[in-house]
Amino acid sequence: MRPDSGRIVIARTAGMDALEKQLYGRAVYVTMEGGVRLTAKALLDALQRQCGIQPMAMKVEVACPPYRFFVRFDSVDDCAQVVYLKPLLRCGGAGMSVRRWCWDARGTPGKMEYKALVSIEGLPEQAWEVETVNNVLAGVGGRLEEMLPPTDHWVLSVTAWLQDPCAIPKSLTVVLPAPTPPPMRPSSDEAAESPSPPRSPTMKRTQEFNLFMHVKEVIDRGRVLIEGPSDGFYSDEEVLTRRHTFRTWRGKIDGIGPGDHGYA
Repeated sequence: MRPDSGRIVIARTAGMDALEKQLYGRAVYVTMEGGVRLTAKALLDALQRQCGIQPMAMKVEVACPPYRFFVRFDSVDDCAQVVYLKPLLRCGGAGMSVRRWCWDARGTPGKMEYKALVSIEGLPEQAWEVETVNNVLAGVGGRLEEMLPPTDHWVLSVTAWLQDPCAIPKSLTVVLPAPTPPPMRPSSDEAAESPSPPRSPTMKRTQEFNLFMHVKEVIDRGRVLIEGPSDGFYSDEEVLTRRHTFRTWRGKIDGIGPGDHGYA
């Protein structure tokens, strides 16, 4: 049975940053007032008629609630014109609610309160790069801040933002799919015959790697509970930076040691 709900962290990637840059200032959400239901084609025609924007210079798509349409423009000026004219725009006899797109438009606020120094032991060699390490940290509720220069190829130390340091598993199994093999080139004899159609794969081979996740240091800046008459209340002025350090060992899960190979 599948769970009813789940919660994950999405790792930021270079592709995501590039797409945000493309959309910024060139996209809006549109919702029809009064719940009037229209087609994307009707909205496209209305924007062309009332704003003078050519259909080839914009794209109207049905959006995920709470918005009705997602509209992208080739020009920043065309997008700004739609936002400026929104009090006057109408389609199907109804007004339009127009909101500029921004990265947090459909989410709810949250935060990662803890900055930590983490050592990852056992990561496969081809995974020692920013996007893969960020994916590993996202899987445990974190975001990569910086990959520190390694002293060897045993332990990779990073700084990261974490939602909850106590939720970082001491041991973590990561599953790496096998690389896609290159297409087979027929021999000279086979080339003369018609090639047989490729067979659909019945499975995808993977390799599992067991990692040790060493949490070496955690910094938090939460508010401090004031004792005395104000017991039970927090003061905005009482904010301290607290640094917690932990001794970790290579080849040992956190909490077990000392080890024979030095600190992790």
